[in-house]
Amino acid sequence: MSESPSPERVTEVASLRWETRWHGPMQLRLSDPSYADRLATFLRSLGQTVIAGEPGRLEVMLGPTPSSRDELAIYLRVWTVLYPDADVQVENGEDDDGDEVPAA
Repeated sequence: MSESPSPERVTEVASLRWETRWHGPMQLRLSDPSYADRLATFLRSLGQTVIAGEPGRLEVMLGPTPSSRDELAIYLRVWTVLYPDADVQVENGEDDDGDEVPAA
């Protein structure tokens, strides 16, 4: 006879599964590729992990919490104030519920 998992273990596994929805890369596309290095430097200065891909595209690694997406959205809003001509689109900003991360 197998033992059923303790309530603590079930809660721990469920919360880990939920949190992983938020973790991973977020693709950003800039309308003007000449701003890519500046945006990458800006985000890195704020503690974000940024990987430059093809011209005008960046990949930002999000932390394991929902607030990581909110934090990135705030940084992108600040970016648009600093560089109003540098339009940034979030390419894969949907979670499992279909809600989108606001683009800058």
